[in-house]
Amino acid sequence: MNKVKRNGSMLFAAFLILLLGSCNNQSNKNPYENHLGIRPATIAQLDTTNYTTIQWQDTIIHLGHLFYGDTILINYSFKNTGNGPLYLTEVRPGCGCTVADYPRNAILPGNSGILQAKYTTEGFPGPVKKYITVKSNTSNGIFHQLQFDATLSKDSLPHKNKIYIK
Repeated sequence: MNKVKRNGSMLFAAFLILLLGSCNNQSNKNPYENHLGIRPATIAQLDTTNYTTIQWQDTIIHLGHLFYGDTILINYSFKNTGNGPLYLTEVRPGCGCTVADYPRNAILPGNSGILQAKYTTEGFPGPVKKYITVKSNTSNGIFHQLQFDATLSKDSLPHKNKIYIK
């Protein structure tokens, strides 16, 4: 029964991709936009034959010395280097002290975008290394790992609540 259901789901997805692709021949429009109530990012993630490529400016950012209570905004720049629309379909910071904001709409070929992480320092003094996992519709890897590191200083109380942008 599961095999039949899975095959039916795959056929439905393939039908949607073909339907949407045949209805949209304009190169400057997003082929995954639809009036069916389905998120374009969902369709793009299923359309593996038309994946695009992504180029990150930096995947590792060194923040240096930070103080307990500081908030740091970290920008990860990327560019769609492929031929189709790029979607960041899922972004997961590795811990609760980091939140991420990213474009939910398509990044068209040749265009750039920014994923911004907001890190609020906490924990014990010493080295800090945090990760963010990004899922996208890209042929050069579906999952991308971003990283930032810093050293949390012992002498931090007088410097509490500063905001830095890196």
